[in-house]
Amino acid sequence: MRDFNPNGEIVGRPTQAVNEQSLVQKYPIGMKYESWGKIWRYCRAYEAITPGKRGCPNMAPASWTAGVMSMGSDSTTVTGTVGDNRVLIFTGGDYDIAHAIDFFQGGILCIYPAAGVAIHQYRIIGSDLSFTADTYMYIYIDPPLAVTEVSTPCDVMSNPYNNVGAPASVGTGRSVVCVPEILVTSGYFFWGQTKGPCWVTPNAEWTTAATREAEWHTDGTIKAAAGVALQRAGYILHGNAADADAYLMLMLE
Repeated sequence: MRDFNPNGEIVGRPTQAVNEQSLVQKYPIGMKYESWGKIWRYCRAYEAITPGKRGCPNMAPASWTAGVMSMGSDSTTVTGTVGDNRVLIFTGGDYDIAHAIDFFQGGILCIYPAAGVAIHQYRIIGSDLSFTADTYMYIYIDPPLAVTEVSTPCDVMSNPYNNVGAPASVGTGRSVVCVPEILVTSGYFFWGQTKGPCWVTPNAEWTTAATREAEWHTDGTIKAAAGVALQRAGYILHGNAADADAYLMLMLE
């Protein structure tokens, strides 16, 4: 019997503990594990993750950026019949790169009809190997296609937990998606916390007593929110006015 349900949630406790990494993938990327007010997501390390207890970002670029992690509607199209769960993706010149099976599992397919009014979004439940010089690929979606699509422009975006970078990569214009419990080897699979009580490395002492909101600094640490629209990390749980501790109510989902 599997230890997770059809909704992508662990039932009971996972066989890979939250403080373990694995070279072998044990669960679908993005799998959710919730216990005693905390939530973790199953992730893959894009690079070595160190130092510990810091925010780590999704390394996937914008969908119109040439590369393997996403595909943009500037050259990518989708074809399929209404009611289908399997659709054909034409990758276009910037994205004709080899993709492994299920590389886009848990990602998003966003379709832009020619009229430019209706926009259809689907969860990607799986993807096949790319073929014909990597210019085509079948992906599987949920729910089924709402309308027939013929070479319709689309974006294909990867799972945000499939390419998790090191804390220092936050400073290159990336959004934090999780806080790992441990140091992680590049290419290994791990659980990253996204919600609930969590100790996170502070950037400096928390000296502003009235400021409870925390935001991410460029190295994956947290600092007092300064109202400059940086990404929210959560709010401080302790009451100290000047403290190098950082007990946080993490709020990444």
